[in-house]
Order: sequence, then structure tokens, then C-alpha cells
Amino acid sequence: MKNAILVSSDPHWRVVMEGTLLGRGWSVASVESLSKGDAPSGKDVQAILIDSVSISVDAVNEWLGSVAETTKVPVVIVPSLSFADDFADVIDAEATVKDGKSEVSITFWGVRGSIPSPGPSTAFYGGNTSCVELTADGETIILDAGSGIRPLGEKLILESKGKPLDMHLLITHTHWDHIQGLPFFRPAYVPTNHLRVVGYEAVRHNLADVLAMQMDSSYFPISMADMPGHPEVEEVSERFHCGPVGVEAFFTNHPGKCAGFRFETSAGAVVYISDNELNHDGQATHLPRETVEHLRARLMSTMSGCKVLIHDAQYTREEYKNRVGWGHSCVEDITELAAQSGVERLVLFHHDPTRDDAGVNQLLKKSRDIVKANGWGLRVDAAREGMSIWL
Repeated sequence: MKNAILVSSDPHWRVVMEGTLLGRGWSVASVESLSKGDAPSGKDVQAILIDSVSISVDAVNEWLGSVAETTKVPVVIVPSLSFADDFADVIDAEATVKDGKSEVSITFWGVRGSIPSPGPSTAFYGGNTSCVELTADGETIILDAGSGIRPLGEKLILESKGKPLDMHLLITHTHWDHIQGLPFFRPAYVPTNHLRVVGYEAVRHNLADVLAMQMDSSYFPISMADMPGHPEVEEVSERFHCGPVGVEAFFTNHPGKCAGFRFETSAGAVVYISDNELNHDGQATHLPRETVEHLRARLMSTMSGCKVLIHDAQYTREEYKNRVGWGHSCVEDITELAAQSGVERLVLFHHDPTRDDAGVNQLLKKSRDIVKANGWGLRVDAAREGMSIWL
């Protein structure tokens, strides 16, 4: 892991640059100003990024003149956050090499839970609710239809160049933050496109009825039946297929019942668990006759050996004490469970709508600190809108 120091009096600048480097696996420390004679060792720090908007060039020159000549730490002057990734490329040439181009990729379009939370304090990680695009072995598989499905739809329309689209949309459950974007999914309004909407039959939420109800004339001007693409809604058993991709559906621990999905792709397994509560004591809150121990054992078996696990990490353990029964996990528990299950890469997901970008950065740091303290090989990232992972 590489280390960087960020210097800026602007807290927003520090949050965005911190998140950018954390996303590349760096460890980051932030300070508000430069200190004369404070020369970090090149063995401990690999880069110093300075916000030239809040810190004058004269101050930077004076500081550089005061540090020891033997200091070999690159100093990067960053005049604008609009090119944050470009400046990160300057100090992290290795990260500019993509993970590779396989037949399987994951792209995040909505990463928040409960309700959309747009605004300047959430702009870095994003404020749209749950929607993930899994492109696997020639299939377009969409996971949940929160508000993030709207920009995904625009992208799919653009890329299709008028050719018909064949898409699978898997719905974990019908809480608002997982279905509210469907009426605004433009590909469903193209008659030549095919949209298969899938739910796990054991959840028993009458998926077709619920989706149609949210498009009743009391709430929306176009009914689901009048969508030109005529989406096909079906409820499936625990094992089914999206083209060549095998899928396993299973219960998670969430009010009203909720499903998770494991995908067997040519590049390895992907597990998606948007909403799930790993509580500490007694019986699992929402699953009759299943204890916490049984729930953990079942999920460990389901997650075992997967390449990427996308999992609800809405709370810290301290926050969770006052939210038992709400159907969401704390980051400490899921980090431990992922590591014990042999997961290669954990992506923290379903960020709380009240948690700003700085808070998500802290959540990511907390998870990585746990991994480091235990010597686990687990890689941890925080889901961010526009972020793509290639398997």
C-alpha cells in the first residue's frame, strides 16, 4: 500500500482527493496547511498533493525551500478538482493500467440505500439508489432498479446505436429504493428492446403487481402495460439462468423478505447482497426459525470463493446498536464475514443517505484497517457511481 499526504484548507478538496486515492488502494493523511521543516521520509510517503487554490504558490515554494534536499517525495500541485483522476495518474502510473478486458465487468450506477441523496456532500460517491450493471458472457444483467437505472438506460441507448437490446433486470425486493427508477428506464420504451424482469419467487411480493402499482395513474402518467417495450415479469426458483450465466437466488435478512444473487460467470463468481442484516445475538431478525449462526453459515457457503462480493455495509458497529432490526449490516461484520468466506474483493454498498463522502471514506478506511490488522488478503473498495470492475 502506498501513502500520500493531502494539503488543503478546503475540506471538500481533501474529501475528493482522498476518495480518489483510496479507490486506487492508497493510504491517505490530510492536513490543512504546510509546516516548515516538516519533511516526510520517502520511505513512508510516496506523494504529497497540494491544493494550489487554497494555498498560495509562494507558500509552496517557501515550504519546498525549507525541507531537506534529501527528501525524495513527489510534490504534485493540483489546481482543480475537475481533473482529480488525472492528477492521481501522475503519481500512480500503475493504476492507469486497467484490470484487463475480460467478458465480465461490473459497473455501479446507484450506490445509496433508502432514498436518493443528491448534493455537494455526496457528489463523489454518488446519491442515486441501488443499481448495478453486470456485463457477463454476452448478457446485460441489471441488479435492482433504483434511481441509478435512469443514467444506465441513457448509456445503453447510446451504445446500442439503434440496435435491439436484450436485458435481464433482477429485483432483490420491492422497497422504493430498488424499484423507483424503473418508470424512467428509457430502453423499456423502445418496442424492439426486450426487458426480462426477474424476482425470486420465495420472496412472494407479487412482483408484477407491485411494479405495475407504482406506475398507476395516481403516481405516474404511463402505465407499465403501456410501456412500448412490454417488459416481461417473472418470478423464478432459486436456480435459473441469464443466458449462459448461472444464477442462484437466496434469502437475505431484511424486513419484508429480500433476495441476494450469486452469478457463475466465465471469469468467476459474483455475489450481490444489497440489503442484509448480520446481527449479533439470538435469532436472525426477519427469518423465522433461522438463528444468526445458521444465517452466517449459509451466507459463508454462498459467498465462498467468489471473485467479487457486493454487500450492504450501511452502518458502523456503533451506529448499528440503535438500528437493530432495520435490515442492514455494519462494516466491521461484513468485512470479517467476507474474509472468512474466502472472498477476493469486497465492495461496500448501500451507503446510508445521511453519510457524506468523507464518511464513506472513513468507512472504507475502517474496513481496510480491520483487514490489515488481521493479515487477511481481502481487497476492499467502496462502491462509487461510475466505478467499473473487470474480472
